[in-house]
Amino acid sequence: MNRFDYVKYTLLHRKAFRDVEKELFGKVSLRGYLHDLDKVIMYPILGKKLTSKLHRRFARHHIKSAKTYADYKEMVVDWECARYTKPDKPLNAYDTLYKFYPQLENEILPILKVLKIDKSNIN
Repeated sequence: MNRFDYVKYTLLHRKAFRDVEKELFGKVSLRGYLHDLDKVIMYPILGKKLTSKLHRRFARHHIKSAKTYADYKEMVVDWECARYTKPDKPLNAYDTLYKFYPQLENEILPILKVLKIDKSNIN
């Protein structure tokens, strides 16, 4: 994929993020409208590798930067919607939590329970 393919991929992910956030929370937040917008801007300038590195380091919905309840809520939406646009990420938020980030159970599981998405989709 070239830089502009990554922009297109990210735009589709951003739309899915907003759709899932609205479904789960009843509205799209400012974070929802801004979600991954930095990547759309940086991909054409910096390329995939550097953009991904910077994004994962500074975006609050990624593990290295998450600190607040709002950060973890955004993380949940990101995990839940990834399966709709990212063939390499077929898991729902619950399965993503336990497969990749079990150390975040205390932060994430309460959010999944409130949203009633605290179940595995793996058969």
